[in-house]
Amino acid sequence: MRETLVQSHGRRVEVGAEPTAILWLGDDALLTLGDGSVRHMTDAGEVAAHPVHGGAILAACRHPDGRSIVTGGDDGRVCRVTGDGDFLELGCFDRRWVEHLVASPASGLIVAGVGREAVVWTPGATEPSHRYAIGSTIGGLALEGKGKRLAVAHYGGVSLFYAANASSGRVALDWIGSHLACTMSADGRYVVTALQETGLHGWRLPDLRDMRMSGYVAKTRSFSWDRRGKWLATSGDACAVLWSFDGKSGPMDKPPLLLAERRGAIVTRVAFHPRSDLLAVGYDDGVVVLTQTGDDRPLLVDEEGAAITALSWNDAGTRLGWGDEDGRIGILDMAARA
Repeated sequence: MRETLVQSHGRRVEVGAEPTAILWLGDDALLTLGDGSVRHMTDAGEVAAHPVHGGAILAACRHPDGRSIVTGGDDGRVCRVTGDGDFLELGCFDRRWVEHLVASPASGLIVAGVGREAVVWTPGATEPSHRYAIGSTIGGLALEGKGKRLAVAHYGGVSLFYAANASSGRVALDWIGSHLACTMSADGRYVVTALQETGLHGWRLPDLRDMRMSGYVAKTRSFSWDRRGKWLATSGDACAVLWSFDGKSGPMDKPPLLLAERRGAIVTRVAFHPRSDLLAVGYDDGVVVLTQTGDDRPLLVDEEGAAITALSWNDAGTRLGWGDEDGRIGILDMAARA
């Protein structure tokens, strides 16, 4: 068996439940799991378990304060959780699943997707401030870089709101079909969604022009923008599919960049390094690799495990964390690798 980077410059930990997200507070990782718990993994490798939800944690994001996280579960609750395991319930929604969460350190806003409602907490609020009714179940949420404009994906397209404003008017971006995930460029110029029938649909917001990006063999569940907003990496094929958003027309009439192809496998997670052109890619066979936009020679990070369900970098880009559906967590120490 080949030596992997995690063997020489990292570690693996068994947590016994599927991770749904890995969120970083400095060099410490908070793992949200399918058993309803949050695990705090310190830089020293210690793992503490904190029960939070009465069912699976379905969504999580870092709190705008940068010192805690926000979790949503199939018990209908939204909670703010610290690394010590202390938590505050921010909302309870009659056991409706909380499947989507986004938050912005720039605006201080938190938004949850709960059934057919986008629920908003304004900065410092400990209970919902207002909500927007959507005509169908929410498929995804996204905020632009300033954290002011909110995109809500649903059946038939996307709805745009100015999230801090309870009476915000709605801008409708219509496209037939179910839209299952959503991302927005940091500059607020583009919205891209994943479609039920595979492929992506996008809009260039200044002129509301449509874009269609096809050719995927599976549904896209993971998006990652590079640090300059030049590339959007996506899952859903045997390679990481990257679309160029450089220039005025974005990806229109441009072929995608295909990286780190693995025949017989499907990419499930992608994560751009926060300070370089390095891209982490996870597959449904448990493999994790590192590659670069300008030099596609993948480095093998890990190859033991099941489908990768979580993949993320810390802010400094010194730690990469991943987890698979069988409850295995891996951490790569980039400083040690250097």
